[in-house]
Amino acid sequence: MKFKHLAVAAGLLTGLQVPIAHAQSSVTLYGLISVGVAYSPNQSGHHTYQAITGQNQSPRWGLRGIEDLGSGLKAVFTLENGFNALNGALSNNGREFGRQAFVGLSSDAWGTLTAGRQYDAVVDYLGPNTAWSWLGSIGDSDNTFNNIRIQNSLKYASPDFHGIKATALYGFSNSSGGFADNRAFSLGLRYDHGPFNWNVAYAEYDSPYSNTNQTGAVDNDYSPTYLLFTHSALPSKAYASKQRILGTGGFYVAGPLRLGAMFTNVDYSYLDQSHLNLKNFNVSVNYNIRPDLLIGTAYVFTRGKYDDPDQSPMWHELNVTVDYILSKRTDIAMLAFAQQAAGDATHATVLGYGPSSSKRQLVVTLGIRHKF
Repeated sequence: MKFKHLAVAAGLLTGLQVPIAHAQSSVTLYGLISVGVAYSPNQSGHHTYQAITGQNQSPRWGLRGIEDLGSGLKAVFTLENGFNALNGALSNNGREFGRQAFVGLSSDAWGTLTAGRQYDAVVDYLGPNTAWSWLGSIGDSDNTFNNIRIQNSLKYASPDFHGIKATALYGFSNSSGGFADNRAFSLGLRYDHGPFNWNVAYAEYDSPYSNTNQTGAVDNDYSPTYLLFTHSALPSKAYASKQRILGTGGFYVAGPLRLGAMFTNVDYSYLDQSHLNLKNFNVSVNYNIRPDLLIGTAYVFTRGKYDDPDQSPMWHELNVTVDYILSKRTDIAMLAFAQQAAGDATHATVLGYGPSSSKRQLVVTLGIRHKF
């Protein structure tokens, strides 16, 4: 839905005279609502039946604007809100536009430069692999499920050059006491040619939940319970002093078949001087049986290594997806997640749900999604 000449309407309300926008300029309202029900035989040792928001994609609404400045130059902005579709509450720690909030300039020849609260290159380039497979790393350790946004950030995205695109982002700490006290930076590279797509991305968060600067690049995004590794395994439960993510992945499409693969390496350094390394391996297969029916399966294996205490937790997770497409904007999906903890891991925890009391957990969901 596009609303043109919003500036004129605002001018009429305030009694000001505002010039009419260019014909090529527009503001688009968009979003989606996704709800469902979930069943698990073991969340903290109990059978659970629950209504869930964001059954296969997080609810959101947003405004996306473009103003044509001429000579291939445009002003662009995005304001995107996340919310709970069951009770209407704001997501992203109560932010009005917690998913995205940025403004900038875009050039056909030189690329796009934006400033605000934005996605890093891991989300932009590796996240689409998880969007297709509906499967992320244990505890979203590699941020491919987009639980961390970068504030105070400048972001550059290059134009497409024969299928190659690049992104660089820097999130300022905004701290007078330390340039690296809660800052972030990220780099990404993509090659997209016909049915083949491949990506490499890196992200680093320095002091992401700093006691001396909690309004820096990462802020309180680093505290949700589904980010399982933000604290060390020692009794001190110290926050991470640094998190580094390096990943690569992509997909190949052959008619109705889509094959995907991804690998991420995640390093945590904690304030108590302990460390954790996680390696995530992800493969997925999706197939359109017919234009309105998609089936898919995905598998992820995570191998962890703590240096203190000396432990090696591991997790296996398998999911199955059946997605029935009612229209271009509405679909019904059933998702089944099965996780097996191994090694020194004491329990299974499917992303977004309470931990199992054992090393196994199953979650089955059924829901509807509507886009607008």
